[in-house]
Amino acid sequence: MKKITLNLVLSLLSLVFATQINAVTHDHEGQYDMETISVDNPWVRSAPPNAPILGAFMEISNHSDGNIKLLSANTKDYKRLELHKTVFQGGMMKMIKQDFMSIPAHSKLTLKPGSWHIMMIQPKKVPREGDSVVIKLVFDNGLSKTIHAKVRKGRAMDSKKMMHHQH
Repeated sequence: MKKITLNLVLSLLSLVFATQINAVTHDHEGQYDMETISVDNPWVRSAPPNAPILGAFMEISNHSDGNIKLLSANTKDYKRLELHKTVFQGGMMKMIKQDFMSIPAHSKLTLKPGSWHIMMIQPKKVPREGDSVVIKLVFDNGLSKTIHAKVRKGRAMDSKKMMHHQH
């Protein structure tokens, strides 16, 4: 009986040990995936309390060997979020909706005023300076990343510089 009990205990310990190894391995793989994409300096430009549209900006780095696309951005506090790029077209600056944003392998995409950005349309309530907006970014490699973008004042675009800037 002692042999059976000992074998049972050893079997259970082996099972627990194997489960722990699997969990650690799984976490390691998850950690690697999270390091594939990093987001730095996320922020939202502050706006008046009645503003119908705000902009989100950040730096998205791709640490992988393959190109990655940002497919969408989501948050519960706005009617919708859209990926946009500002371009100089027909003598005017225009914000054009994009289906995705490409982030080349071992490179960085900078979302900034007057360039790539996330258009945040119809907020339920316009956040105040100092607040944070939670945004979920979804990528084509199956990863998603939730960020907290701080609301702050942004510099106004230099219209003279923008008039001479072409893509």
